[in-house]
Amino acid sequence: MSQTRTARRPLLATAALTAVLSLCLTACGPGGGEASESPTATPSDTASASASASATASMPATESASPSDTATRSPSASSTPSGSPSAAPSGSASASETPQGATEATVYWVAMDNLEGIEFPGCGDSSLMESTAPVSGAGAVGDPSFVEAGLQVLLDQTEYEVGSGLSNSLYQSELEVTEVSISGDTVTVDLTGTPVSSGTCDDPRIIAQLENTALANAGVYTAEILLDGTPIQEAMSQKGS
Repeated sequence: MSQTRTARRPLLATAALTAVLSLCLTACGPGGGEASESPTATPSDTASASASASATASMPATESASPSDTATRSPSASSTPSGSPSAAPSGSASASETPQGATEATVYWVAMDNLEGIEFPGCGDSSLMESTAPVSGAGAVGDPSFVEAGLQVLLDQTEYEVGSGLSNSLYQSELEVTEVSISGDTVTVDLTGTPVSSGTCDDPRIIAQLENTALANAGVYTAEILLDGTPIQEAMSQKGS
């Protein structure tokens, strides 16, 4: 009898263990359900994540607008230099002192103790320097009236010094232009009046001023200056070499 009881106990223990295992598996079943529920919850999270990703993807489009703003600013900056050149012509026009309708005649003055200008026969202590003066109603280079206008600037200058180290040897003379003619390469100027010289070295200066001023405004190569029909060299005591 005792042996039969001993054989049944292991069977009961096995049955009890099987029941416990089945309970454990049943208990694990809901946990597995929860684990399966968590993947179902992630699609909504994935949808929200995809929405945020699409919003993030839209950001470069917004940032790409900023280069277009830079492109529109650069043309406005380039319009600034266009204003600066327009101011230059107005300034240059205001700097011109020549009266309207006037032209510039060439005049020669004496530069004492300066041999850098045009040389002429005389005492070798001076040269001629060129300048310009506005004259009105005198035509242009090559016109006899233009030659007369240039010579008149010399004759109207009654001060010895004309500025910038230049002087006028004709400042004491009382001369008038009676006629100017141009023939070929020669300009002939007829004067009347009294030339006044400060000495033998001043004679060639007076002649040189008259001749070179006439040549420049006539546009020729030879000048004849007459005083009452006589060559001015004969009318004045020209001395020196």
